[in-house]
Amino acid sequence: MPKVLITEYIDPVGPALLEAAGWQVVQADRSEEIIAREIVDADAVIVRICEMPGELLARCPKLKIVSKHGVGYDNIDVAAAGKLGIAVTLTPGANSTSVAEHAFTLLMALAKHLTYTCAEYKRIGFAAKNCPPGTEITGKTLGIIGCGHIGSRIARMAHFGFGMKVLAYDPYLTAAPEGVELVSDRDRVFRESDFVTLHPVLNDETRNSVGAREFALMKQGAIFINCGRGPLIDEEALIAALQSGHLGGAGLDVTAKEPCEPDSPLFQMDNVLLTPHFAPTTTESAIAVSRMAAQNILDLSAGKAVEGRII
Repeated sequence: MPKVLITEYIDPVGPALLEAAGWQVVQADRSEEIIAREIVDADAVIVRICEMPGELLARCPKLKIVSKHGVGYDNIDVAAAGKLGIAVTLTPGANSTSVAEHAFTLLMALAKHLTYTCAEYKRIGFAAKNCPPGTEITGKTLGIIGCGHIGSRIARMAHFGFGMKVLAYDPYLTAAPEGVELVSDRDRVFRESDFVTLHPVLNDETRNSVGAREFALMKQGAIFINCGRGPLIDEEALIAALQSGHLGGAGLDVTAKEPCEPDSPLFQMDNVLLTPHFAPTTTESAIAVSRMAAQNILDLSAGKAVEGRII
């Protein structure tokens, strides 16, 4: 009986699919001890954000596939997996709508000062009606860095839902989605946008690719959104731009270190919305990603083409 190790909780639909196909399913529930013990004779692994370093993969002679529950694979040593003949697969598109909606929710909430105004209403009553006014997003400019599955969904929401002008920088695209102006000058996205949202893959090229220079380029009072990966940005530079008042706010689902340190200044600012890597967490997304992560294992074992295979 082939064995699959699931490092963290996932929706039951995926494990049930594997069990129905005759696989032994071992749940680690983020336990490093269980992972270290059970992975050595596993045929497959489903992983969310637990680390899969090369030295761990090298201890697994039977391992054929690391099936990522999601699309960000910076926690997997892909180079080592390739040398060891281990396939690595993702679940493209399965959680894209949930992440796009979350990013847009953060944008809207910050534009309307919802968190601050709601707290003031509770604190001082109806006098909160005199809180500083919010900003309409209709007709404003949205800048998108990385216009793949998630970025393109946000672009559609912005352009067709709110009549926003959408600028996108993505060196891997040759044609823009409908309603999007694809630009070759990355700086232009930061200079001209009222809102900027990040959605590139995290790799050596994009790590710390947004810092003090880019924040300085942004308009006074602009709003910054990151539902991609924390290490995409220089977090200290973002904090400085917020504390100086240059940026109007930030919506972050990810931080440089996760969980975010409790004493981080990000928790202290009224114009920052911080969620715990929660953007993909919807019922629909959980089911879709779990099912695809399991199906990728079944397809590989059956010798079929695997959706989202990167090596």
